Amino acid sequence: MNQERPHQALARRYRPRSFSEMVGQEAVVRTLRNALASGRIHPAYIFSGIRGVGKTTAARIFAKGLNCANGPTPDPCGACPACEEIARGACLDVLEIDGASHTHAEEARELMQAARYMPARDRYRIFIIDEVHMLSVQAFNALLKTLEEPPPHVVFILATTEPHKIPETIHSRAQHFVFRRVPPPRVARYLQEICREAGVEAEPEALEIVARGGEGSVRDSLTLLDRLLAYADGPLTERETSEALGVVGQEDLLGLLESLMGGDARAAASFVDRMRERGQNLDRFLGDMDETLRTAMRWKLGSDAPTAPQRLKALSSGASLEDLLRLTDLIASTRQRLKGAADPEALVELQLVKAAHLPNILPLDAILGALAGQAPPSRPPSGNGERAKVPQKEMEEAEEAEEVEGLRFRALIPFKRMDEGEAASLESDGRFSAFKEAAGLKVPLAASAIQAADVSLDPDGVLHVALPDGALTAAALLGSPESREVLERSARELGFPGRVVVEVREPDLQAAPKEPEGPKGTPLAEKVIRRLGGQVVGVRPVTPPVPVGGEDAEPE
Repeated sequence: MNQERPHQALARRYRPRSFSEMVGQEAVVRTLRNALASGRIHPAYIFSGIRGVGKTTAARIFAKGLNCANGPTPDPCGACPACEEIARGACLDVLEIDGASHTHAEEARELMQAARYMPARDRYRIFIIDEVHMLSVQAFNALLKTLEEPPPHVVFILATTEPHKIPETIHSRAQHFVFRRVPPPRVARYLQEICREAGVEAEPEALEIVARGGEGSVRDSLTLLDRLLAYADGPLTERETSEALGVVGQEDLLGLLESLMGGDARAAASFVDRMRERGQNLDRFLGDMDETLRTAMRWKLGSDAPTAPQRLKALSSGASLEDLLRLTDLIASTRQRLKGAADPEALVELQLVKAAHLPNILPLDAILGALAGQAPPSRPPSGNGERAKVPQKEMEEAEEAEEVEGLRFRALIPFKRMDEGEAASLESDGRFSAFKEAAGLKVPLAASAIQAADVSLDPDGVLHVALPDGALTAAALLGSPESREVLERSARELGFPGRVVVEVREPDLQAAPKEPEGPKGTPLAEKVIRRLGGQVVGVRPVTPPVPVGGEDAEPE
């Protein structure tokens, strides 16, 4: 009867057997290969780094190179008795020791005694001590005694995830190699190679999620992939990967960012509700969002950014660099506060709603300029320091501005209203609503602002779209020639003459409530209230501190 071969984990099945198969550790590999080729063999090496980056694997390959029948060589044959026995972990002259189980001084002394003897067959007697930082002080002292006068036929390879716990006296007698985290794009390419070799179908987006989940560890990424292949019935898709790992998919993430940039706080709050229902990881979500925002920022600056999807490029083009920076800073600070939060979900929901209102928050330089009696500098909607392109005629009409107490409010063009009867006749057949719906679908980044806009038709047949006050990002996006053409095409399809003008409503300064009568405090406070258009809602006196001790203190 034929018995099926038991499944072997991907991390063990595809463990590198030579330096050329190692992933993401080019600097370490080059140094070790050159040392083997030139014969510059040091008595002790320290391999440090996070779990699953190849420390023990590199130690075994290095041991093969030292004891190979054709060696010392940077390319061990893998077929001689020494190479085969080292691969199986059965070589008498290569001892792999777990530092956590050899903490006693007596065990360390026995190992050091064994180091004095010549190799049984091979060229070197090699000691690979994993998690060496777990050794006791007495065990380190015994190891130090051997390293002070090492025998010429002995090589120590000390692997650890916490190199700072190794005594400096050991550090000074060993060459230290740092195995760095492997970047997610490099891990994703490696996973694609593994899938092709194993005959497994997987979407590139799914492997990118797995690579990010590994957090720089190749072994952890392979373990995650093994788990997901058992979860998926067929080809591994991005949606299945997101569901199994509890992460937010790229499309959902971009949809949330579009809502935040459009000022849709309701969508931000409902997004957290969906995450709660799906049991998605908040820390991973904030990390992915931070990475996506940094990709958008680099693409905005024109630097060498990772490959960005077209939807992210459109989002970056429609947002100002200042908004991207402020949103990235908000997400980073939220991630820091998440660990100590009493209700993490409430914290994330609050911060996302706050992020949706970031474009409407007055910058600090505008506040300081108002206090100094100057008009605040206009905030450009583009990231390269230039204002968004607006037709020259509209820019000339927009020169009129009203200055109130040092603050200047400006509309892109004057807002024209038509007669109530004409507006009612057009609104009754739903054409204004139909236009807003069609425009929102064709320009999704500004959909929220379009839905909140006032639409009117003047006697000259010009369709006016008055966006809410503060919707500068949406106005800049709709002011581009491409967006204008889309809006005018939508207008013509609904029977309007075709010309569309995008406006931003001016604040209703007449409706501002009067300041209540009452004390205002110091002259500085009065100036701040006057410049910023504030009002006094109450006066609360400050209670002076009660003296404790001293000459003026009352006796008990």
